[in-house]
Amino acid sequence: MITELSILITIFFILALGTIIGIAYLASGKMIKPPRRKGEWTPKDLGHQYENIEIRTKDGIILRGWLVKGNKDKTVVLIHGYTSSRWDEGYMKQALSILARNGYNVAVFDMRAHGASTGEYTTLGYRESEDVMQIIDWLEERNLASRLGLMGFSMGGAITLIVSSLDPRVKASVADSPYIDIRNSGMRWVRRVKGVMGMLLRISYPLIVWFTARRAGIRPENLVMYNFAEKIKIPLLIVAGARDDLVSPDEIKKFYDLARRSNEKVELWLTSSAHVSSIIDYPEEYEKRIIGFFERWL
Repeated sequence: MITELSILITIFFILALGTIIGIAYLASGKMIKPPRRKGEWTPKDLGHQYENIEIRTKDGIILRGWLVKGNKDKTVVLIHGYTSSRWDEGYMKQALSILARNGYNVAVFDMRAHGASTGEYTTLGYRESEDVMQIIDWLEERNLASRLGLMGFSMGGAITLIVSSLDPRVKASVADSPYIDIRNSGMRWVRRVKGVMGMLLRISYPLIVWFTARRAGIRPENLVMYNFAEKIKIPLLIVAGARDDLVSPDEIKKFYDLARRSNEKVELWLTSSAHVSSIIDYPEEYEKRIIGFFERWL
């Protein structure tokens, strides 16, 4: 016999389930449609002439960026992280400045659905890896890819790892704070949210992953960097911070160990910094290590 209490319990669970599903769907929408961060500064403010560049991807996205010409025949593609853009005032501005003042050609673009590039959704590194290879195509057409390196931060670091495993035109790469398993880093992102909303997000996280994957047209297992570790045969420098709350140092070390099995030219620099903050905390040593690495291998 159905009692009034059992009816109330059923209604409660239906409402709770609906709330969790609704939160998961809304959260997935925010995941794949990050805020667009644009700024006013340009490489000219750092003392460097530059060109505004547009590249159309195979699926019609317009990637907008800058090309800074240096006095060397070495080019580095600089790749920002999730929710960021080429205008990032922290790591991107510093990285561009380091490379440009040391004479490198620097190509830096807003990834799809970021900054001034078009695209409704980010795919968290999946299609972005193809986009970076098209940027390399563009550089190759202009004879700027014979001595080519990549340098990426966070999501850009993961893109760097993927492209380094696939594109033989890349001769050396630097990956700073790359996510290793997008699902684990996503959960750590959710843990940053406190209170009741944080609790609801953590409960609904498996659904958030499911909705995000389907709406972005990706498979999360394809964004696990362990799958690419032993395919990287070029010199690779990984920068990681011990206080990174988005990427576990243990995951970084596991990736490093896997990559070293078949590639002795993989290096790891572990600092005491937070996520993508080593360049801010240790500016002089950072420049020395990055430029030393590219001078050695490009």
